[in-house]
Amino acid sequence: MAVAEHAHITRLKSAFEGARRRVADDFRGFRFTWNGFFKWSGITLLAFLVAVIVTLYFLDWNQMRGPISRYLSERAGREVRIDGNLAVKLFTLQPVIDVGGLYIGNPSWVGQKQAAKVNHARVELRLLPLIFGNLILPLVKFDQPEVLVVRDASGRTNWDSGGVNPNSSWHLPPIKRFLVSKGHLVIEDAVRKLRFTGTVSSEETRAGGRAAFSLTGDGTLNKNKFLADGKGGPLLNVDASKPYAFTADVRAGETHAVVDGSITQPFHLDRFNASIDVSGPTLADLYFLTGLVLPSTPTYRLSLAVEREGEFYRLNDIKGMLGSTDITGNLTVDASGDIPALGGKVASRVLRFEDLGAVIGAGKNAPVPTRYLLPETVLHTERLRQTNAEVDYSALSISSRDFPLTSLDTHISLQGGVLNLKPLTFGFTQGKLVGSLKIDARKDVPVTSVDARLTDLKAENFIKGGDKPIQGMLEARAVLTGTGSSVHAAASSADGTLTAVVPSGVMRHSLAEWTGIDVFTALSLNLSGDTSNTRLRCAVASFGAKNGILTSQQFIIDTDPVRIEGGGTINLRDETLDLRIQGKPKDFQLVRLRAPITLKGSLGNPVLGVDAGKAVAQGGIAAALAFLSPLASIFAFIDPGLAKDANCGPLLAGAKARGNPVKASAVRNAAIPRK
Repeated sequence: MAVAEHAHITRLKSAFEGARRRVADDFRGFRFTWNGFFKWSGITLLAFLVAVIVTLYFLDWNQMRGPISRYLSERAGREVRIDGNLAVKLFTLQPVIDVGGLYIGNPSWVGQKQAAKVNHARVELRLLPLIFGNLILPLVKFDQPEVLVVRDASGRTNWDSGGVNPNSSWHLPPIKRFLVSKGHLVIEDAVRKLRFTGTVSSEETRAGGRAAFSLTGDGTLNKNKFLADGKGGPLLNVDASKPYAFTADVRAGETHAVVDGSITQPFHLDRFNASIDVSGPTLADLYFLTGLVLPSTPTYRLSLAVEREGEFYRLNDIKGMLGSTDITGNLTVDASGDIPALGGKVASRVLRFEDLGAVIGAGKNAPVPTRYLLPETVLHTERLRQTNAEVDYSALSISSRDFPLTSLDTHISLQGGVLNLKPLTFGFTQGKLVGSLKIDARKDVPVTSVDARLTDLKAENFIKGGDKPIQGMLEARAVLTGTGSSVHAAASSADGTLTAVVPSGVMRHSLAEWTGIDVFTALSLNLSGDTSNTRLRCAVASFGAKNGILTSQQFIIDTDPVRIEGGGTINLRDETLDLRIQGKPKDFQLVRLRAPITLKGSLGNPVLGVDAGKAVAQGGIAAALAFLSPLASIFAFIDPGLAKDANCGPLLAGAKARGNPVKASAVRNAAIPRK
């Protein structure tokens, strides 16, 4: 047995050695040639391609649903799967991909699992152009697609692929037929506070013997009805070298836009020109359609030409009406950053002052009814953080029933949630108001700051009618800061100062006497129809604001016959007045009632009156003196006239030190004694 095994091993060794020698002999005669290399490489590659083609031809693509789904899920960073039939036809000049039950999941941070679901999708492509790197799709068809688009408060969306500007547009390959049947779209945008739900469909139709492409949508946008109807020529005839014309009609609530334009490079959706006619109740509503923060306005209608090149827009030849105010101008929008930037100039020939009320939510266009004079419309601070802007606005003239305004110029700057109107200049018939307005909306509750100076304005311009009982140059300054989401809320918490001065002027003589109440003189002047004036040496009114209450710090009106002093409060919280003034005669008066004049009521409806309590007390004294002698009772009404001239020079100098724009010459002239 051992001998047999030994013999078998010997034979194996001998055979192995013989084979080794034959191989060695063959390689001793081997020579490398390029012809041989290419021949065998070609044979190997051809065999591989034949094997691949045979495999793909006889492949059951449904068996590939799992591997394809896992590959796409890994690449997309979310679940992707094919629940229905998968059919692929490759061996044709127009390959076809049919997918049933396509499911795309959401990222983990989205509350809902499903981002999209398509009952059936079919894509056809042309093989020969694809070989040369040119993708052309003869057909893209989706049946019953359901798509969810979500953007959270930080700006990320459930369709982000990482580092992509959300304002950029897709560059689609040429599509000859694009069909969507019974599509359903939901958009939830936490940044714009927008929710859209509706249906989308597209089809090729024939009207009047002509083929056309149409894309329609309907649904609700923030609970308001939304309709969109877009039309263009048949996609089959699109020439990539020629513009593709289209029209669109969009209605979102009461906003209506009609668009007539063309895509300059078909299927490059970020390059187009269009003329647009748009109207609605307020420009602010366009935020939901465009993402741009625009001011609240009265009912408007506008026409403009829009040009888009990539992420840059030009809004040219803007013309229209905002309420009764005309508007023209040119604007640009740069959407290349995370926040779009608006720039340009707009102007009005005639601005109706009442139309400005809509900007702050006041007047007949106020969306929130209020019992106060100052509007309570809430400012959308979150919107101010979604747009940057540098825009100039000017009005050549202003139509106003209540104020002698002539013009308006301002620069509107919005950067990082901080709105600045600086400078803000109103022109008057004589004089101007120059200042700035700042709204810091970086937090949910904005902080508003106002610094306004009134210069070279005649006080009589604020008095209606031909009779001007007070005349003189009025100078004033207000520096106020308040916190609140509306004008009224900010005023209710305002801190700062308010100062007004009349360095010199004239006052109706009878009015000055009434403030004192010099009964005999005032009556004689009024009964005789005297309209003579007395010198107004100076007038200074200064208030300090704390938590929305303006408290008088100084109130003096100095005339030749009377020095008038006063005080009180103006409550901006409930918009009430509690002011009183008392005239102190500088000359002997035989009959004078010591009764202060009061100004009470609301800012919108002030009531002028007399503090009867003081007069009653004075009458009581007269009655007591009458017990001594009937003639003695008159002494209660005699004023010796010991009041002195106010020291106007230091008063005006103090007002100037507090920032009031009083001219130095007025301070010097105030020291001149009365004649």
